[in-house]
Amino acid sequence: MLGFHNMVLRVNATQQSYDLKIIPDEVLRSRLGGKGLATHLLLTHNPPGVDPLGPQNHLIFATGPLTGTAIWGGCRHGVFTKSPQTGFYSESYSGGTAAEHMAATGFDAVMIHGASEAPIWLEVGEQTVQFHDASDLWGLDTYATEDRIKDWIKAHREGAKGCGVVVIGPAGENLVRFSVIENDYWRSAGRTGVGAVMGSKRIKAIAFWGGVKKQVADPALVARLAKELSARAKDDKGVAAYKSLGTPMMVDIMDKVGSFPTRYWSQGQCAHREQINDSTSTTFATAWAWTPSAPATWRL
Repeated sequence: MLGFHNMVLRVNATQQSYDLKIIPDEVLRSRLGGKGLATHLLLTHNPPGVDPLGPQNHLIFATGPLTGTAIWGGCRHGVFTKSPQTGFYSESYSGGTAAEHMAATGFDAVMIHGASEAPIWLEVGEQTVQFHDASDLWGLDTYATEDRIKDWIKAHREGAKGCGVVVIGPAGENLVRFSVIENDYWRSAGRTGVGAVMGSKRIKAIAFWGGVKKQVADPALVARLAKELSARAKDDKGVAAYKSLGTPMMVDIMDKVGSFPTRYWSQGQCAHREQINDSTSTTFATAWAWTPSAPATWRL
C-alpha cells in the first residue's frame, strides 16, 4: 500500500531471533497510521492479562504514512505496549530524527517480545536485525549510551548515512514504572513507563539505519503540501509558542476547559497547574543551562 512498506519486523529477545511479517493492504486501510497498526498488532499478539514487565508483553515501535516524507510533523514515532504504570494499553510518542531512520529500515513497525538473559542492544537495518552485547553500556546514562551506539555504527557500517537510536537509562534498567525511552538526547517517549518495559527485556538501546524509500501516490502533491505547511508554520503564532514554550503552554488552556489529563484522565483540572505551566517551565529553563558539548553536565 502506498505510504507504507507492508512489512513488520518481529524480534524475540529471549532467543535472539527474528522474523518478517507482511502486512496485508486491508489491515493498513482499516487501521490507517502508525497508531492504528500498532494497536492492532498489540491486541492481536499480547495474551490477555499479560504482565507488563513479563516477557510476553510486546514493545512496539511504529511509524505512520507521513514518516520519511517532507511533510511537517512526520518526524515522530510511537511506542506501544501494556503499561507497567497503569496496567492498561499504552501509547507514547517522540519527535526528533529517530522516526525517519526507522522508516528507512523498510519496516512499518518493530515488535519485540521475550527477554534477554544479559543486556543487549539491537541493530535494525534493512530487512535484518543484529544482536549486540550491551554489558559495557548497562548503567550508563542515555546521553553516553546514544553517543557510543552512534559512534559504533559510524565506525562499522560504511553504508549507513547516520542512524536513529532509542535508549534507556538506569531508571529503565531498574524497572522504574515511569521511566522513559530517549532519542536525540532530550526527545522522550515519556508516558506510561515504556522505558521499564524496554528494561525488562534487557534491551539498552536500538539503532535504526537504512536507505529504503516509501512510495507515495502523488510525489508532486506531497512536495507542494510540505512547502505550503512550512510557509504557513513560519508565521503561525501557535507554532511560535510551541517553539518557545513547549508542551507546557497547553497546561493552562486544557485546565481552563476541563480537559487536563489529571490522574490519568480521571479528572479534567489540576490543582497545582501553576507549578507546571509554561511560566514555571520557562523560569526553570532559565535557571538551568545545558552544555551541548557535555550533554550529561548541568549547572545552576
